[in-house]
Amino acid sequence: MVKWSANDWALDLGEISSFPPIGVMYVAAYLKEYSHHEVIIIDAIAEKINYEGLQKIFSEVKPNIVGITSFTYTFYDVLKTAQLAKKTNPTVHVCIGGPHTFLFPDETMRHPEVDSMIIGDGEIAFKELIDRIETGKKFEGINGVVVYRNGDKIVRVGETKYIGDLDSLPFPAIDLLDFKKYYSTFGRSSSMATICSSRGCPFKCTYCQVPDKKYRMRSTENIIDEMLFYYDKGIRDFYFFDDMFNITSRRVISISEKILESRMKNNITWLFRGRVDNISADMLRIARMAGCKQILFGVEDYTDGGLKKIKKMITIKQAFQSVELAKKYGIETSTNWILGFPHHKSKQDIYDLIDTAIRINSDYAQFSILQLFPGCEMYRECVKEGCLTPDRWSNFVKNPIANYQVELYTKNLSAKELSYLYREAHIRYYRRISYILRRLLRIRSFSELKAKARAALAILK
Repeated sequence: MVKWSANDWALDLGEISSFPPIGVMYVAAYLKEYSHHEVIIIDAIAEKINYEGLQKIFSEVKPNIVGITSFTYTFYDVLKTAQLAKKTNPTVHVCIGGPHTFLFPDETMRHPEVDSMIIGDGEIAFKELIDRIETGKKFEGINGVVVYRNGDKIVRVGETKYIGDLDSLPFPAIDLLDFKKYYSTFGRSSSMATICSSRGCPFKCTYCQVPDKKYRMRSTENIIDEMLFYYDKGIRDFYFFDDMFNITSRRVISISEKILESRMKNNITWLFRGRVDNISADMLRIARMAGCKQILFGVEDYTDGGLKKIKKMITIKQAFQSVELAKKYGIETSTNWILGFPHHKSKQDIYDLIDTAIRINSDYAQFSILQLFPGCEMYRECVKEGCLTPDRWSNFVKNPIANYQVELYTKNLSAKELSYLYREAHIRYYRRISYILRRLLRIRSFSELKAKARAALAILK
């Protein structure tokens, strides 16, 4: 991982939660369903596999093709993994997927260890790529975008395509992983299933570089079927991880009604990431009846003026109202906040944000320092302003190094000041005696106590 805190304190999210690699699981499930290829998944993070262990696996399995999901901030690790695969077998085909491929396709393909990349939804495109590698056919005509090397030339074929009918995809291949390795502080048991009920986001927040703006959602019946699939494996906690679960309150009501009609009624808990402007009393009432335990709200900033500048399309009043309404129906809440927007002119602005987070009185709060990537509106504005180096990320991808320091927006506050305030936000929020006592009184199981204790040690160290 790259470093984005300028001091020695950084929150280790691995101590709080461990989620399965759902993108890779979808690709693997599609291959299992629609091809004859033998597929395995290696989650080196969950399995705590180091580079030496990974190379040993490559030597034992002898794969023909290695697919690696990539985020830009993990690209050093991605490239090292590709190098290990090539070291073990120089003829292995290494394909890169994930959000990183949208941002830096040319820079990524400069590395000889990378043979191809898939941009966009990868299930169909990766299957067709493998079929053509096996038969020796050309990559032209693949259903999606593929970038590959042909001699000294980098070739891009196909058009960006998003799978419209998400119900047509098989459920993620959890059977290829040990689901007991995955957990979250938010769950009441030791394991939790992660579900993406939709893809894409139609909103245009200025700090977000996610290119997939075409919102697509699965049917309620398909979502319930996946929950039952996990339920039959003994899982009772569910996390709806997609950005737009409550695109409308009606959608949440529909899913809740189907849960109450199923054999999961009164036996599960679930949480979702949502917006504060699509919350209603009717939705919360039936969601709580169906087992909704918590909602994670992306608030981000503390004034209407700031929210308008980042095009969040919400108001701070809606945030307060949604948290209060959720509390009324017995649903916990978590709020997300970003420190260091260009309009945060002083330390006092950050302290006012922290105070607002405390006043909103959600059960949890997650703070982060603003990090900008190419592809988002705010990044372009900051580069134009001269506050960010235009090719810094591009150079990192060309020559990735371990513990790379993210360039923060420091026109108003230095990287050290932002890092101090980042730690201060967590300390001020979670070290309140009233807060600690309230959390302890709500613990209902030993596994929940262990999860909460692990998170507390990570935050308050």
